[in-house]
Amino acid sequence: MESNICGQTKCVCLLGFPVAHSISPQIHNRAFSELGLPYVYVPLCVPPKDLHSAIYTLRAGMAGANVTIPHKEAALRYCDEVSELSAAAGAVNTLYMENGRLCGTTTDPAGFYMALESAGHRMGDDSVVILGSGGTARTLGAALVLNRKCRSLTIAARSAEKAAALASSLEKLGAVPVSYCKLGSSDSKKIFDDCSLLVNCTSVGMHPNIDSTPLGKSFFHAGMMVFDVIYNPAATRFLKEAAEAGCKTKNGIMMLLHQGLASFKYWTGVHAPGGLFSESELQALVDRG
Repeated sequence: MESNICGQTKCVCLLGFPVAHSISPQIHNRAFSELGLPYVYVPLCVPPKDLHSAIYTLRAGMAGANVTIPHKEAALRYCDEVSELSAAAGAVNTLYMENGRLCGTTTDPAGFYMALESAGHRMGDDSVVILGSGGTARTLGAALVLNRKCRSLTIAARSAEKAAALASSLEKLGAVPVSYCKLGSSDSKKIFDDCSLLVNCTSVGMHPNIDSTPLGKSFFHAGMMVFDVIYNPAATRFLKEAAEAGCKTKNGIMMLLHQGLASFKYWTGVHAPGGLFSESELQALVDRG
């Protein structure tokens, strides 16, 4: 079959370690093909010691990159300019060139909002609880506070110290009240009773550890929207138990799609239609591994 790659083709890459599991190449290369754009997306498995070289290769002639684990925080320091959100989150997932400058931002919150919208959940007046105190929790928490997308935010984590530190840094970003609790503590039950949107930003329950869950099922209640950033497996134990309690649930597969399409716009200047993939088609790509 004849290749569409030619002398005018622009390259976009995925910087991560590992990257073999990623379905981002399938998403972006289909979008480039469907829209007739002269781009190609390739995964680059970059050990941390080689990130410096990879970034300078990108500067030498690539159109941009996605950044994934473990490079999201380290890549930020190579940028000439970063978005307000990335500065607050301390991480980037998208790199792009603008007037010869390497710019960084994060599109994860855009993907998160679109995923919730696809589940019929409207943001704005939620009492949000985020499980976890790592990079994803920081990024989504920063976006919720900066964009005033919730009424209140609580960081719940196994380490009270880490939860307190993250809550303190997030509260400085805006007018949304931010608190914290230690999972399993005596005050946590009331916090979850008041919660209308619960977001798991931990990796607990991800394949292959599918029998694990970050939260006991007694904390769920009908009327709560429960979101898990994990999408492998499609239904984690966390989501299954939430559904059994009468909660609306959503996994992270549509977040993956829409954060990718938001990155696409930075590289090409073109909006890619969200309908290029159905949710079931994306999940099938993940399941095939």
